[in-house]
Amino acid sequence: YVLAKPFVMSVIIGASRMEQLEQNLAATEVKLDTDDLLRLDEVSALPSEYPGWMLERQAVGRRPAPFTPKA
Repeated sequence: YVLAKPFVMSVIIGASRMEQLEQNLAATEVKLDTDDLLRLDEVSALPSEYPGWMLERQAVGRRPAPFTPKA
């Protein structure tokens, strides 16, 4: 899952037994489809932290400011 993220360059693994190392290395061969990745993103999403949740709450029902292009 982590290796499927475009912003991940490498993954640090840790193993205290050879079996764990073999399992970690074998996991690099697993290919997840788009539905799997979307579901994993959904269930692992973190809740908004302050001030993010406060800004979202304050914006509810507000209209965006009109766009005025600069000359």
